[in-house]
Amino acid sequence: MTLNVPFIHFAKTIERVLGVREAYVAENGGICIITAAASEKSVIVVSKSDLSLASVRHKLHDQGLIVLEGGWSFAIEPIGAAANGDAPYISAVAYRSGEATPGVWVDAYAVMPTQVQVLRTLYDEFRATGELPEVSFEEFIRLAEPNVVIVSPNEIQSFLEKKEDCP
Repeated sequence: MTLNVPFIHFAKTIERVLGVREAYVAENGGICIITAAASEKSVIVVSKSDLSLASVRHKLHDQGLIVLEGGWSFAIEPIGAAANGDAPYISAVAYRSGEATPGVWVDAYAVMPTQVQVLRTLYDEFRATGELPEVSFEEFIRLAEPNVVIVSPNEIQSFLEKKEDCP
């Protein structure tokens, strides 16, 4: 299970939820990914920051955390593999539409987006193409009742590996 939290709450969250004071940091596409885990709880806490790696390390250290290089993940990557290489993060949004069936919208990102970023991209695209009348972002969210799923490169690889085991 993965818990995503804002960077400003990361240190307090890992202490409260995981009971740890150790964080791993890695940079991916100009974004710092911060993770902590308690393997016995099967929980990973993840945060992102657009601060530099050095700034993130400094802020976490100032909050009393031990800061290490790397990152926690549920997927296994081969040694020497890039954090995500050229593989994208895939997002999908199911939403209430004016049709008899729900709408589905899919996009890809070079770095892991937040759910709000995905929804904002969807909203901006619908506004630009005229598929959405003059309505605020907040009203769009209320009316569309969106469900956002973000699939990481590691999860994509894991899905593929599971298929290899099937006849």
